[in-house]
Amino acid sequence: MFQIILNPVSGKKKALKNVRVVEQILRERGIKYSLHHSCDVHDAENIARRLTENGETEIIVLGGDGTLNEVLNGLTDPSVCSIGLIPSGTGNDFAEKQGIPLDPEKALLRILDGEAKPVDYLDIGGTRCMNVGGLGIDVDVLERCKKGKMKGKLKYLFSLIKSLFTFKGYRVKIIGGGKEETHDVLICAACNGSFFGGGIKICPPADTSDGKMDIIVVDCIGGKWKIVKAFIQLMKGRIVEYPLTTYFRSDEVEFIPENDCSIQLDGELYHNHAFTAKICSGLKMY
Repeated sequence: MFQIILNPVSGKKKALKNVRVVEQILRERGIKYSLHHSCDVHDAENIARRLTENGETEIIVLGGDGTLNEVLNGLTDPSVCSIGLIPSGTGNDFAEKQGIPLDPEKALLRILDGEAKPVDYLDIGGTRCMNVGGLGIDVDVLERCKKGKMKGKLKYLFSLIKSLFTFKGYRVKIIGGGKEETHDVLICAACNGSFFGGGIKICPPADTSDGKMDIIVVDCIGGKWKIVKAFIQLMKGRIVEYPLTTYFRSDEVEFIPENDCSIQLDGELYHNHAFTAKICSGLKMY
């Protein structure tokens, strides 16, 4: 029996449209399911926790990256769970990496007719992260997004452009991959997936089932022109090749900022949160 966790406001209420398609197909096939509405912040997490505490293991998420993140954090034991995703958010970055169709019927048929396969996730300071966690200009952008009135993917792009001309960088010690270095960073990210910010390719080589996370550290030196140049390379999906980028793969990494700052995990902001990341396995996803 499938347990469907729905975020009704996800993707400008796209999830509400998609759930009608999902329910119709499940009824036509005679497949049992139960629908659960998330009504507030952390509701999806609490629903997932309650369901898995009661032994449920087959979860379908109708929402975006944030809803998926909440559900992941609610699982009492990810190693016995299988998650299906009907992408219904604004960015749907993890869905893009996994090749999950945006069409709700096709996404559901992938679940019903397919097989759940192992997928990695990150544990960052005790909080699970499915896609990308980081600090730097991406956090500055997210904070602007939350304050702004613009909606959709454009809000991220415009916030990013504004941040390019104001962001001054963070001084961060990076420990991982046999290295201990200090950088003045523009971006400092631990990646399981490849995309963030609604389709921006932060780390094209990342593999969600290889037992490693990909670390991207982009130095914030050389003035505004260097930052703009880094942004151009980021938008082209070539930031890994940028001369001021440090790239390595590891199963553990720690970012220690010189001053207190916020971090983001799957686009969700966390304050005063340690960035000690390790790769985890055992979860399965359709």
